[in-house]
Amino acid sequence: MSARLLYDLTGLVHWYAYFRHPGGVQRVIEKVASSDVVRQSSAVEFVVRILGSDRFYRIEPELIANLSSGRSSAISRLRRILAQGLRLATLPEIVSEGRHFHLPYLAAGLTRMEGLIEAWTEGAARRSLPALDIVAPPGAQDTLFNPGDLWWQKKYVATVAGLKARTGVRIVQMIHDLYLIERPEWTPAGAVRIFAEQLHGIAPSVDCWLTSSQFVKQQVQRYLADRSVPEKPIAVLPMGWDSFDRLRDVGHDRRSDRLVLGRHGLIDKPFMLSVGTIEPRKNVPALLDAADGLRARFGDAMPRLVIVGGYGWKAAEVRARLASGSRNGTLLWLENLPDGDLGVLYRNALFTVMPSHGEGWGLAVQESLALGVPCIASNAGATREAGLDLATYFDPSSSDGLTRAMVAWISDAEALAAARDRIERALATRRFPSWNDAGSVLLRSASP
Repeated sequence: MSARLLYDLTGLVHWYAYFRHPGGVQRVIEKVASSDVVRQSSAVEFVVRILGSDRFYRIEPELIANLSSGRSSAISRLRRILAQGLRLATLPEIVSEGRHFHLPYLAAGLTRMEGLIEAWTEGAARRSLPALDIVAPPGAQDTLFNPGDLWWQKKYVATVAGLKARTGVRIVQMIHDLYLIERPEWTPAGAVRIFAEQLHGIAPSVDCWLTSSQFVKQQVQRYLADRSVPEKPIAVLPMGWDSFDRLRDVGHDRRSDRLVLGRHGLIDKPFMLSVGTIEPRKNVPALLDAADGLRARFGDAMPRLVIVGGYGWKAAEVRARLASGSRNGTLLWLENLPDGDLGVLYRNALFTVMPSHGEGWGLAVQESLALGVPCIASNAGATREAGLDLATYFDPSSSDGLTRAMVAWISDAEALAAARDRIERALATRRFPSWNDAGSVLLRSASP
């Protein structure tokens, strides 16, 4: 048998069991998995681990690609497949590893009523699905790639480490950032504990690490050195600039933009945009404070603030401010936004703001610039790698820096236009990484 790359989608399938839109980690997982070089490689198999065991079942590549073009149908199908997969686990395996969020899908699988999940979530007629295809056990010639979400199953890491010890399968592990360990105050204690335990458990078994940036590569190097774990090769996976490429097409229909803007009450209303989960690390209070001050200064000339991001954790006070601002019209908070709508908002914003205390990359910065939209970004973490010389940076510990940057573009239309022109020239004359580049790095890292 030729060498295989088992691309593990266990975490992604669990994510879409309860969510309809990707977070930053899920966006990267999807984009790499659906890149042409990965999908067209005969060596790649997309797999999901069966709860409580070292067995995996196969996911069709087309299903992952459809998350971009037919998201609702693809998610419904993934939910149904999760229920089918749970039916394959034995009772002892379920008892040893099942968590509360497995229960609805476990019940549907065991009663063979998983078709109702798809029918209910998609609103479509029930359709038959073939039995799940169990993947042949990996051997020393194969590679198992975990794309960075280790935490969905209690014994995932122990199982993978045991599989490595028995079979010699190569392990490639992606790390998006280590803030859960380095800044635990930003995250609930339970999530910090689970992440730390899983990372500590997998580290000795890893043959090659992938990181989202040079910044995270240095985080991983420090982590391994501090724990005396032998360092293995660490490659930086380039983040693609082509997530919203179709919106840059010359023939793109602006009328469809107006339909989206109208749906959110933004037609002919200048707005500035901020994208990110509502949690302490994202530093949303600093943006709200700056906007409140500038609203008093500029009055009716103040662009509306639009914030896109679901509620994460440990930010109840910020959530209340966002809800209040949305009610009184001083801002617009959109929690669950389809990618199509998000791309339109990026494209039509005056500029974007990303005030985070720290990022392992900064997709919101990169996505804004890739659509030609100026961005004011925190200089913390890896955001300078994401925004290169095209974003305007400020120190997130200084509220004055953020305010000054916003004032410059709100009060001076020529300065904002010059920033936009500079970005457009760069996009027209420079080559930026694509998700195919990311897929190529993954394939090379999978080779011994």
